[in-house]
Amino acid sequence: MKKPILPTEIEISFHPSNFLWGWCVVFSMLVLSSVWYCLPWQWSVALTAIYLLACLWSFSRQLATGWRLSVQSLRVDVYGEMTLVNTLGQVWKVNVLPDTVVHPWCMVLHVQFQSPLNVEETDVIHWHRWLLPCRLLILPDHAGKQSLSALRVWLRWGLKFET
Repeated sequence: MKKPILPTEIEISFHPSNFLWGWCVVFSMLVLSSVWYCLPWQWSVALTAIYLLACLWSFSRQLATGWRLSVQSLRVDVYGEMTLVNTLGQVWKVNVLPDTVVHPWCMVLHVQFQSPLNVEETDVIHWHRWLLPCRLLILPDHAGKQSLSALRVWLRWGLKFET
């Protein structure tokens, strides 16, 4: 039988980050204005289309968006097992990899998806596994201060990586 390593479980429900969306809008305006100012219109149209595709791809990787596989919540039970819930309601067991970055102003979780817990493996479309985000950027305005602080402490001091 496993021994509990946490006094209580950590549960975080994410919401979109206003800081991240504002920064993306300002950065996109600067990039596109410089592209349209400096290049001929043919190149500008092509680069704008490529940039929009890149923005859509990054939108799919952000927390708490409407994208089908976007992570909506995170849970760490008292035994240190982490699970993520996506927009489809699928609960995935994940492993946190050693190159996870924990900083007071942001966290970058590098996760490896193991298997869905509430869905049969045959029901999971295997080609969409590569669409699942492998790194999650968590900013201070994605969730409450106490829950993020508890997650930060667990990642920093309580997480043991399997070798």
